[in-house]
Amino acid sequence: MAYQAIGRGTSANDGTGDDLRSGAGKINANFVEVYTKLGDGSTLTSDTVTLNTATQTLTNKTLTAPTITGAGAIAGVFTGNITGNVTGNADTATALATARTIAGQSFDGTANITIASSDLSDAASVVTETSTDTLTNKTLTAPTIASITNGGTVTIPSGADTLVARTSTDTLTNKTLTSPTITGTGAIAGVFTGNITGNVIGNVTGNVTGNVDGIVGGTTPAAGLFTTASTSVHFQAAVHADTTARDAAIPSPAAGMVAYLTATNKLQVYTGSAWETITSA
Repeated sequence: MAYQAIGRGTSANDGTGDDLRSGAGKINANFVEVYTKLGDGSTLTSDTVTLNTATQTLTNKTLTAPTITGAGAIAGVFTGNITGNVTGNADTATALATARTIAGQSFDGTANITIASSDLSDAASVVTETSTDTLTNKTLTAPTIASITNGGTVTIPSGADTLVARTSTDTLTNKTLTSPTITGTGAIAGVFTGNITGNVIGNVTGNVTGNVDGIVGGTTPAAGLFTTASTSVHFQAAVHADTTARDAAIPSPAAGMVAYLTATNKLQVYTGSAWETITSA
C-alpha cells in the first residue's frame, strides 16, 4: 500500500480537507502497514532491523544464490561452488574431505592431486615437494632456501662479493655494526669512536680521547704498576672550584686520588678516610 496523506485543506476551516473519520482511517492504514512490515501486524519486532548501508552482523541467516563482491573474509564451512579467483589460504584437508573434481583434476579426499599426462600443457615434468628435480630456465622470485644438505653447492654469479659464513674466519671491510654485542676474547684494533661501557680487562694500547670513568687497574690500584713522572711525561690533577664541586664530581673517592681546588689554589689527596690539603713550604 502506498503512503496515505491526510488532506488538511487549503486553509484552516475551509471545509476542503478530510473529515475526522477519513483522516483517522488513513492514519490506521499507515500504521498497519508499518506494523506488518516490522512486526506481526499488531506488535513491532524486538529484533534489530537490518539497514541497507549500515555495518551490522547477521546471525542465523540463509543467503540464497548470493553474490559477494569487494574485499572481505569468509570464515567457517562454505558449502557450494566458488567461481573466480581465491586470494588467501585454502584449508584443503577440510575442503577436500570428499572427492571433488576441479577443472578435470581429481582430488582423493586426502588433499592429493592426480593430474593426467594428457592434461599437461607441454611435455614438461611435474615437480613435487619431495622429488629430486632439475629446474631449467626458471625464475625464482624472492625464494627462501631453508637448508642445503648432502654436499650441495650454491653458485654465486660472477662479479659478486664474497659471502660470509656464520662460523668461518673472515675479515669484514667497510661494514657498520648497529648496536653490536661483542662477547668472548679478541682484539679491537684501530680507531674506535663511541662509548665503551662495562669493565675493560686487558691492556689498552694507544690514545684514549674522552673521559675514563672509574679507576684504571681496578678498585684499588696495584702497587708497582705506575710510570715515573719525568720531563717528558706530564699529568694534570682533576680541577674543581671548591670542596662542594669536588664531592659532587667524586662521590666515592679512593685512597690516592688527587684533586686541585681553584678556590684555594691547593692540591688535595684522599687518604682513604678524608681529603688532606698539600700545603706549600
